[in-house]
Amino acid sequence: STLEPNVRVVEYISPSWNILIVFIAMIFMVLNKQLYAARFRVMLFGLLQTSDSEKMTREWNPITSINGLTIFLSYVAVMAIIVQKIILVFSENPMFYDGFGFYLDICSFIMAYLIIQYLFVTFYGWLFHLEAATTHQEVMHLSTMTMLTIIMIVFGLVVLFYPTKIILIITSAIILIITAFRIIKTFFEFQILSKRNLFNIFLYFCTLEIIP
Repeated sequence: STLEPNVRVVEYISPSWNILIVFIAMIFMVLNKQLYAARFRVMLFGLLQTSDSEKMTREWNPITSINGLTIFLSYVAVMAIIVQKIILVFSENPMFYDGFGFYLDICSFIMAYLIIQYLFVTFYGWLFHLEAATTHQEVMHLSTMTMLTIIMIVFGLVVLFYPTKIILIITSAIILIITAFRIIKTFFEFQILSKRNLFNIFLYFCTLEIIP
């Protein structure tokens, strides 16, 4: 018998702008690593090492720096890609969820949520004179963004070419685990820095982190 060639059918091909967005986010991370190596290392491992987070707040404010801005933009861009792929794959409706307009909607939602969250935390710290605790909370959030952005870039490249449910489930699980670790760690550190009642802090974190 002879072997006859078969045409390979590719069920889904990511648009070229998907790859461009992930590539730009990767460039931002590489520039941070090359131009600000010490700062990037502190932001990357601040969630795991308390001394690094204290060093951040003592020597410079990463939230208002160019480093923080590029990390924030990269995080929003790549997270929106992951969210769009999750909705697209599980809904199986590319007509509604595969366009650039829908991607911009997700970006706008994530960005608006993070900005509102930041403003609320800053206002809360100013209102109750807890600037040290709220600044530490914001720095931990930025450190988590840095770590998650690198992870999502790696998995995002895989998802762009193989958008399967199992890969998206693994990616989502990693994001949720790291986010849960940040919330729990920040919860107890917030209590130490603010010296407030645990129940009040629990309600604060539920309102700010868990319910949304």
